[in-house]
Amino acid sequence: MADLDGSQLLVALFALILVSGIVQSLSGFGFALLSAPLLAATIGGPQAISTILITGTACDIAILAMRRSVPRPDTREVLTLAGWSAPGMLAGAWLLAALPAVGLQVFVAATVIAAVVLRLRARARQGIVSGRWAIPAGLLSGAFSTSTSLGGPPTVYYLVHRGLKPHTMRDTLVTLSLVRLPLSVISLLVAGVWETYAYWPVLIVAALLGQHLGTQAFHRFGHARYEHIVLALLTAAALVSVAAIILR
Repeated sequence: MADLDGSQLLVALFALILVSGIVQSLSGFGFALLSAPLLAATIGGPQAISTILITGTACDIAILAMRRSVPRPDTREVLTLAGWSAPGMLAGAWLLAALPAVGLQVFVAATVIAAVVLRLRARARQGIVSGRWAIPAGLLSGAFSTSTSLGGPPTVYYLVHRGLKPHTMRDTLVTLSLVRLPLSVISLLVAGVWETYAYWPVLIVAALLGQHLGTQAFHRFGHARYEHIVLALLTAAALVSVAAIILR
């Protein structure tokens, strides 16, 4: 992918963000899991983080706005996880500034693969856990969010064990992303690593189109195949992350 010229790169990134938008609409997370590895490999870590924040936020807003019913996130979970994410975000922004490009790519790949393992464990060990586990989940999620944009896995693993229904879990994850957005931007600005990709407005269109397609798919089979969809997407993201390192 390093040989792509400007226009070819834009087309490739448009397709990547489109698919990521579909993923996000289906499960409420996964946008960064799929797009972060290839974005970091092509436009660099800092621009990848800002691009995911911008396009992912557009997708999240559209998901909530286009709901056929009033969104019903678990407000207590959102506020608790967001609060504990704040110190983790500062640490993650520092890590983004300190890690070399290759080191960041390896870190992204390891995080995605760990997400697959966590999801498999979550499927094997169903049950309700204490709300105190929101503390480490929030800290880790915040750190991963600003260092790799992969803040989803820790919160997903935690929320899966809180007994939330698919719609509630998706709304909770999407709302959490929106609540944490200002904290993420501030952390990146403080660390001096906020950079934007020149054609990010075009990628917003891709994210919104993907969101629309994903929402249609979710209403068609989201309830019946929810768990299988999430696991398949995480596995695909892990394979993409390894390929991104090999192609670098």
